[in-house]
Amino acid sequence: MSKSMTPVAPSGMEIIFMYVCPKCKRSIGLVSPTQPAMAQCEFCSQMFPVLPVDERGVQYVKLMMGNGLSAADLDFY
Repeated sequence: MSKSMTPVAPSGMEIIFMYVCPKCKRSIGLVSPTQPAMAQCEFCSQMFPVLPVDERGVQYVKLMMGNGLSAADLDFY
């Protein structure tokens, strides 16, 4: 006997920013890098510095999306 499971709504969210590796030109995703940092390409292993994103802008988007809750498709049920 199978038991029906109710879908679970998002409990949070992260914003992924894409950076292009200067060596192999592939896109690398980083979760909201708000401080200067070094990234490592997962394809060619090249290390490169990334420009940080504005933390206030990231917080604004999260606030407007209710930290992911307003992105849930309520018509799914």
